[in-house]
This record gives sequence, structure tokens and C-alpha cells, in this order.
Amino acid sequence: MNNKVITLLLLIVLTSLSYGRGGTYCKDFNTQAEAQKYFKSHNAKRLDRDKDGEACECLKGGSSYNKSSCKRWRKKHNKR
Repeated sequence: MNNKVITLLLLIVLTSLSYGRGGTYCKDFNTQAEAQKYFKSHNAKRLDRDKDGEACECLKGGSSYNKSSCKRWRKKHNKR
């Protein structure tokens, strides 16, 4: 029984680590470059939802910055 509990806890911890540091989102950064640096150094997959290797494209400096969906996102999160 103890081995099963330990294995389950280890699996939960490893899974949460693979998705970044439990609560880091694009809204936590001011620029795409800042988010990209964090994305690479922490393997924060949640910051790259379309899995193209570019984190937080809607932030200033990102490839999608001028798209209407990004403009709405920035307005919602008070990012300019």
C-alpha cells in the first residue's frame, strides 16, 4: 500500500513540474522575450499553448501581437 501511495505522489509531482511552476501564466510577464526566457529555463509548457516553441505570442514582441484575439486578451489582462 505504501509503495502505491508513494508512486502516486511522485507521479503527481512530476506531472505538475512538467507544466511549469504551478501558476505561471502569460499574464505574469510584461514582454514575450521575458516569457520566452522563463519558458526555456523552466520547461513551462503552459506558456506555449499552440506548441510552436514561442511562449506568450500575444505579449509585446510576440508574433501574434497585432491579432484581434491578442488585442482582446491584452485588454482583459491590462497588458499594452
